[in-house]
Formats: sequence, C-alpha cells, structure tokens
Amino acid sequence: MSTPYVPPVDSTATQHDEAQHLAINNTWFRRFLTLVALETTARFYAHDGPCVPISKHLIVKSSEVVHLTEAATLSFIAAKTSIPVPRVLSSFVHRNRAYIVMERIQGLSLPEAWKTLSESDLDSIFAQLRGEHANHENVNEQDWEDIKGMAAKQDGPWPPPVFTHGDLNPFNILVRGDQVVGIIDWEFAGWYPYYWEYTSAWYGNRIRQSWQQTIDRFLEPCPEELKMEITRQKWWGDF
Repeated sequence: MSTPYVPPVDSTATQHDEAQHLAINNTWFRRFLTLVALETTARFYAHDGPCVPISKHLIVKSSEVVHLTEAATLSFIAAKTSIPVPRVLSSFVHRNRAYIVMERIQGLSLPEAWKTLSESDLDSIFAQLRGEHANHENVNEQDWEDIKGMAAKQDGPWPPPVFTHGDLNPFNILVRGDQVVGIIDWEFAGWYPYYWEYTSAWYGNRIRQSWQQTIDRFLEPCPEELKMEITRQKWWGDF
C-alpha cells in the first residue's frame, strides 16, 4: 500500500507561531491605527520594497519574510548601545504577517550621497562606522546565555562570538552630510564569529567591487578568514 502524499509544511504559515512574545506595544489600538494608515496615508508616499512610509516620521516594515525578531533586535541595540537605529514604536502579527512600526530616519543611503561627499566627509563617516562596529562588538553577552552555551559547544579554539549586523552593505547605512544618522535592516543580526561582519560585507557585495575595496576603511581586515569563506561559498554555498 503506497504512502499517501503529505504536502510540505508552508513555513510562512508557521514562522510566527513561537514568536508572539517578541511583539512590542502590541495593543489593539496600535494595530488598528497601523492597518488604517497603510490603507490611507501610505498612499501619499512613494515606496519600494517592504518599508512603507505612513507619515513624515513613521514607516512600517512588513512582508512575508519580515519577522518580529528584527524589531526585538532593534530594541535590544537601542537599549544596549549608542548605534543610531530606528526606534521601534510597535510590532505585531496580523493574519500571519509581521508588522514593524518604526521611526523614519531622515537621511540618504550612502550610495545616494556618495557623489556629494568629499574625501574628508568619507573619512569622518568611516571613522563613525568603525566606532559603531566596536560598539556592537562589545554588547554584553550575558543577555544571551543560551547562545553563549550553544557557541561553547562548537569545535575549534575560536574566540567568543561577537554581535554582528550581518548585512553591512552601503544601502543600509544612512547619512546626512558627513554624519551617520542610521544603520538599518538588522534582520540578519546575531552572534557570529569575530570575522563574520567583514566576510559577509565583502562576500555579500560581489557586484559592488568599489564597496569591497572600501570595507577595509571601517572594518578590521580578515584576509585569511575571507579566503576560507570564499572557498566555503564556492563548494557549499549557504549550506
């Protein structure tokens, strides 16, 4: 007798099942105002991608792949560091879709501003980024004892993992003049090996070779680890 076909589980239908406790300021009134704003005031603002402005000062991030963990990460970073991240006002799940209501930072992405910046402006920006990177590397790991325990079981004499943004591409860095006013899109953040910020920033920007050549200006170069990562990606990809 043949085994009956069992359709695969739709991960988008279950991804929020164990994450409801991560919601921030999840009240009926805030959910109602957010959903109404997405149907009304959002129409007055141009947008591209999952981030939809609903006013001059607020933006809502929502899509099938947005998760409440990003809002929790932003709140964690804001509480533990001085890194300029968007302030989260509310986050919730509605009809199996996550919504993050946050501050709309006024600034340009680094690529948009690049042509208007002098070399001294860039030096100032990269100095700030070096400081921000050192800032989140020093996040107190006592807040994540379970992660520390997991990392301790890994093979190899590795230094302790450090808190990492995980996607430092230039479009995630917002500037106003020569000031870094925001670092956004923290959905890949977490505790990773010490070299991960550098190798992920380099390998994740293969089509932006000028950015690859710029990374050394604000991150500590890890050439041997980068060579290792290039080999790993070549043979195993993201596995």
